[in-house]
Amino acid sequence: MKLHEVERRSNLSNEEFREEYLKKGKPVVFTDLTKDWPALQKWSAAFFKENYGHLQVPVYSSNYSKPGKGYMSHDKQMNFKEFLEVTEKGNTDLRLFLYDIFSPAPELRNDIRFNGPLAKTIKRFPFCFFGGEGAEVTLHYDIDCANVFLSQFVGNKRVILFPPSESKKIYHHPFTVKSLIDPVHPNYEKFPALKHVEGYETILRHGETIFMPSRYWHYMEYLDFSFGLALRSQNGIHTHIRGGFNLAAHFLLDKGFNFAVGNKWHDWKERKAFENAKPFEV
Repeated sequence: MKLHEVERRSNLSNEEFREEYLKKGKPVVFTDLTKDWPALQKWSAAFFKENYGHLQVPVYSSNYSKPGKGYMSHDKQMNFKEFLEVTEKGNTDLRLFLYDIFSPAPELRNDIRFNGPLAKTIKRFPFCFFGGEGAEVTLHYDIDCANVFLSQFVGNKRVILFPPSESKKIYHHPFTVKSLIDPVHPNYEKFPALKHVEGYETILRHGETIFMPSRYWHYMEYLDFSFGLALRSQNGIHTHIRGGFNLAAHFLLDKGFNFAVGNKWHDWKERKAFENAKPFEV
């Protein structure tokens, strides 16, 4: 496996971004895209605990991807303040993701700016992600096939990315948007095609924004307590169609078969992933 460092850019104009990264489907880290956001200095664990600690939030753990009736479901509801206190301490796999905090707290929209490349993002779906030290986001690509701009507030995340062209080499499970490989400690004996995979990596820090193009695979590791905000944009009708297919496959096929037969469905997907990767294992 070969991982290249994601390029880091400051003062990147809209035209430069469009020509050098968006059109080429290439990731980039903006070092200063959020410099004028009130949220950059305002949002903290203490701020959320004091002002929004009463909210009930859906919390997820590493059980999220395990086959069975709890597959792709949250573990429980928690008081937001309690969740933040637990994750600040570290050594927990609990995470809060795809959380629309702007629904119960619309005033927080005043703390972000849809500036530069973010001007064309989808305003209705800004999602927050919270986690403690050691929490991991398993390798996947976003089900709606959107471009993603993930801005980091507090803490650091390790981000590993693979382009869509590497999907078979990373043992993509059919009818899902996930892979179960560990890109930090790749097992070349079990997954020999990984020896031929190329991707990107970076450490995303406070105030930085990473652009992940449509259908890019991403793995994330919380290096300490941190949280971020994701804004999304679409490439056109083709991404809408593919995203619709993914949603149908997920809710009708993947979750349905998983609920009905559990481990047998998981085992079939894994066998197909190995079959698809076989031509690249030499």
